[in-house]
Amino acid sequence: MEQHQRFVTFNLDGFNHVDQMVNTLLGETITYMNKIACITPERYSKMSGGDVEILSLQSLKEIAPSINFPKERIELISGHVFPDILLHETSYGVEIKSTQKDAWTSTGSSIVESTRDKKTDRIYMLFAKLGGHPEFRCKPYQLCLSNIAVTHSPRYLIDMNLSSNNNIFAKMNTDYEIFRQLDEGKKISCVRQYYIKKAKEEKKYEMPWWMGETTNVNLSFYNDLQASEKNILQAKACILFRSLYQKDTKNRYKPISLWLCNYYSLLCPNMRDDFSAGGKCTHINGEKLEEAYPHIVFELLQNHQLIKDILSNPDEDILNGIKDFWDFPYKESNLYGSWLKMIESTFHENPQLSFIPICDLLSAGAKPY
Repeated sequence: MEQHQRFVTFNLDGFNHVDQMVNTLLGETITYMNKIACITPERYSKMSGGDVEILSLQSLKEIAPSINFPKERIELISGHVFPDILLHETSYGVEIKSTQKDAWTSTGSSIVESTRDKKTDRIYMLFAKLGGHPEFRCKPYQLCLSNIAVTHSPRYLIDMNLSSNNNIFAKMNTDYEIFRQLDEGKKISCVRQYYIKKAKEEKKYEMPWWMGETTNVNLSFYNDLQASEKNILQAKACILFRSLYQKDTKNRYKPISLWLCNYYSLLCPNMRDDFSAGGKCTHINGEKLEEAYPHIVFELLQNHQLIKDILSNPDEDILNGIKDFWDFPYKESNLYGSWLKMIESTFHENPQLSFIPICDLLSAGAKPY
C-alpha cells in the first residue's frame, strides 16, 4: 500500500509551522510503525488495545527528536480524557483504535465526547489492523467516521477506507467542527432527525430506538394509561402523523407505534383500535349524515380543541415531534394554520375522505355526535 493511503493529513492551507510539525510527526510515525510491522509481524497478533496505545506513544516519542518536537509534550492519558494521546501546546491529539480482525472497521468513541480535552481542536485517528498482515493508518478523526451505532450509548463507527465525502457528517449535511460543539440534546436530535429522514427516503418504517435522557428506563403498555393521558397522546398523533389521513391503510399506524415506543417507552399492540374502533361517524351536531364518515373524522372533531391548544402553545415535546415528523412546509409562527392546510390537502388526496369538508367542520367547531 502506498504511503499517501496510510497517512492523510488535515488541510494545512494557512496553517503555521506547528501544524506542519505535527503533520510531519504523524506521517513519519506511521511510516516507522509500518516498517517495524514488516520486520516482525508476529508480535502484533495478540496485542491488546492498551498495548497498541503504548506502542503508538513509544513510536511517536521515537520519531519526535528527529523533527525537533519535544517528546515530553507527548502524553498518553487513555481512559480519562478524549483523545488518548495529547500533543501539548499544539491543539492536536491522537485517538488510538485497533482491531484483531483483518479489517479496517471498528466501533469508535461516543458521539457526545463529554470527556474531550478542551484544549484539543484537531484530532488524528491512528488505527492498527492487527489481523492478517499488521498495518497502521492515520487520518483526521472526522474523515473515518462512517456511521453511528448504539451499544450502551450512541457511538461512531470507524472505517479507515472511507472516502472523504462519505463520512457521517457529510451524510447529515453538517460539519464535524459544528456538530461536536453542540450540547448532548442537540446532537441526539440532529442524529435522530437524520435517521428518521433516511428511513422515509428508503420507504422504511423504522426509527432510532435511543433517545438520550428523554426515554423512560422501563417499557410499559399504552393501554394501561389513564384516559386523560391517552387523549393527549391521541391528539399529538393527530398532529404529527399525516399517515392517519392517507389512503395507505397497511402502514397507517406503524409510525405511531414506533413513535410511542421511542418517545414515551410505550408499547401498543393494537394502535389501530384507538383511531378506528367504535364505528363510523354517523352524526354531526345532532344531525344524521347521509353518508357516514370514517372514524378518524370523529377523532379529529372530538380532539380538535385539544389539538388547537397544543399547537397554539407548543411545548418542547411537540416542537421536537414536528421537527422529526412533519414532512410538509409549515410556518413556525402559525403551526395550527399549517396543520389545517396539511389536513385539507391530505383529505383531498384520499378518495375515502375527499368528500368531507373537514376544514369547514373544524373551523365551525362541529361535534361528532
